[in-house]
Amino acid sequence: GGRSRRVSMGAVATVVSYLAGYLFLVFVAVCLACGLYYLAELCEEFTSATKRVIYWTILVVLVEHVLLLIFEPLPKHLVLLGMVAHACYFQLLKSFPFLSFGSPATLGSVALLCANTYLWLKHFFGDFHQVTTVLGFMLLNSWLVPFGFFISLSVNESVLPSSGANAQHLAAGEAYTEVGLGGGRRKGQSGVLSVFSFFQSKKEELMPGMGKRV
Repeated sequence: GGRSRRVSMGAVATVVSYLAGYLFLVFVAVCLACGLYYLAELCEEFTSATKRVIYWTILVVLVEHVLLLIFEPLPKHLVLLGMVAHACYFQLLKSFPFLSFGSPATLGSVALLCANTYLWLKHFFGDFHQVTTVLGFMLLNSWLVPFGFFISLSVNESVLPSSGANAQHLAAGEAYTEVGLGGGRRKGQSGVLSVFSFFQSKKEELMPGMGKRV
């Protein structure tokens, strides 16, 4: 007599739940876009600091791979592949923030990233593992450093390596800025920032004066 009855949701509650779930995904996407925009701005403003952060991140991940190799019963070839991939990322730092997409270091890094991601996912999904555990492992060991280089693409496209003045800015650890006609400093936006600038301009076209009322 004490058994509880399982009550299923009706059609209205089901529809509301699905709509709320999709709305939540939209909010998450907007938050990620804002975060990416902010990180890209920071990379352009603090180029040398970004390089140091990526450098130390690679070192930390390599140390973590050594610990995995010694103490964890994971496939040795996958751990070694991750170490080779991050050693290849070191080569990209030599010319940072310039990334030549046709260079052997860049092509090798992309190939190692894809192979590392595929093989680790194949290993984890071969046995039962929680999705959150797999994503956390992949985030640190496969995606974190490439994500840093991806965010830095805006710096790569807004700096011209052939210019002597730009080289002086890079030596000082600053992002390249241009002097406008009015004497002010204007920062070129491209790469990741140009994508967000495009959506910002479209928002202003669709909702003119929206930002002024706030």
